Amino acid sequence: MKRFMNRFEILLQLEINKIFGLQQKELIKLKNMKGSNYVYSFVVKKQKYIAKILKEDSIINWEQEKAAYNSLKLLNITDEIVYFENGIKISKYLKSKTLSCNEDDLIKSLDLIRKVHESGCSIKYNYDIVGNMKAHIKICYKESKELKELLSFMDKIKKIQALVNNLNIPTVLCHGDACAVSNFLRLSDESIKIIDWEQAGMADPLLDIAIAVLHQGFEKVDPVWCLHQYLKRPPKKQEYFRLFSFLALNSFSLMAWCIYENLDDYSYYLNSAKKYSELVLNYYGDI
Repeated sequence: MKRFMNRFEILLQLEINKIFGLQQKELIKLKNMKGSNYVYSFVVKKQKYIAKILKEDSIINWEQEKAAYNSLKLLNITDEIVYFENGIKISKYLKSKTLSCNEDDLIKSLDLIRKVHESGCSIKYNYDIVGNMKAHIKICYKESKELKELLSFMDKIKKIQALVNNLNIPTVLCHGDACAVSNFLRLSDESIKIIDWEQAGMADPLLDIAIAVLHQGFEKVDPVWCLHQYLKRPPKKQEYFRLFSFLALNSFSLMAWCIYENLDDYSYYLNSAKKYSELVLNYYGDI
């Protein structure tokens, strides 16, 4: 049975034809690749591309991602963007493999994200953990026991956020989803690229370490080991505090994402949020 294009695909098809100057007989075929945004692949003149179109209810600010790509151009560590307007991003397809959770690959990913942090690249947007959480809460369609549970932690969330803010750590450009097994690609020449900067923003550099651990899974990645590898020295107490605080805050934020998008991982982030919020407030709260 022939599948008819939805309105997002029709919009994308028309935009691609206009961008590449295609004639009616040259119409390209879109292949849906799934994902948190509407993601497609297509081929024009033997070159494969990846296109993303923003979902109507997405909380992502694509001007923020566009700014990150522009800032990072000279580092040559991202995928190549060929179009970024009107809620549509088109980049050249990279023939590659994602990194793994083995020690060597994790060190490579940490080294590359440190390069970004130390590069001096910056954008005008901040990464707002609690703001992201509240944005997802706002678009949750109905009350649920999970939503009530998350809201019951608001006092702890505010307290941890205040403690972190009081440190006044200089901010750097963070990826916001620096997961080795999804957003780091190894090309055939062994070079590594970082893709999908849609969460990028200025933040404490240890935010990226916390998010990387959360997204790769505690059973695969030890946050303390990652912190050591990132710093290339034994961490100070304040650095442990910052890492554990971001593990707690991002776990709460991802609970909100789960309530909105998919409850499958809700318990995982709930357990992480409980563990690290208690650790921060009961052991590190005097920082």
